[in-house]
Order: sequence, then C-alpha cells, then structure tokens
Amino acid sequence: MSKPQEAPLTNMSHEEKEFLSLPRYPALIDLQQVCWLLGIKLHQGDILVQKRLLLPVGKRRIRKARLFATAYVLELADDLEWLAKVKDTFSLYWEKINANKDQAQ
Repeated sequence: MSKPQEAPLTNMSHEEKEFLSLPRYPALIDLQQVCWLLGIKLHQGDILVQKRLLLPVGKRRIRKARLFATAYVLELADDLEWLAKVKDTFSLYWEKINANKDQAQ
C-alpha cells in the first residue's frame, strides 16, 4: 500500500511551514500560530476568542499579545464536539453578517 499523498503546502507562508515543521512546538503560542495548528484563518481565530471557544492563558494586559497553551489547542483539535461547535459558530457568524448586509440594502 502506498503512502497517502500529502496536501500541497503552496498556500502556506514560509513562517507557517517553518512553524508546522518544528519537531516540538513551544508551550505558549500566539493566535496566529494557533490558527496555523487548527488550519483556520486569523479572523476565524478572533471569532473563536470573541465567542470564548478559545481561551488565552492568564489575564490579558493592555498592549500585550494573547498567548495560548499549545497542549490545550492540540487537545481541542482532537475534540470532535468542539470542532462541531467551531463550524456552527462560523456558520452563524457569517449568516448574521450576510443578514445585516441584506437589511442594509
């Protein structure tokens, strides 16, 4: 049996490829790195934080980047119920955005 073909990495930035190829991820990562691990866009990560489906470590200080525990993020990525909530959250978000556009016209 042959090895499954890997997805092309052409859409990834150099930084993303470099991060995802690390032999071990850092314990704390920023939102961009979280998004790379989850395979989502940065604005989708912001939605998850706003909806409290993705929680940063500690209290946020003014002008400080939010950091997330890598172990927590990888655990979430394996949770099918959480992934279903994420998908539903994105769908509801865009339904609301599109409904607001229709009302404005």
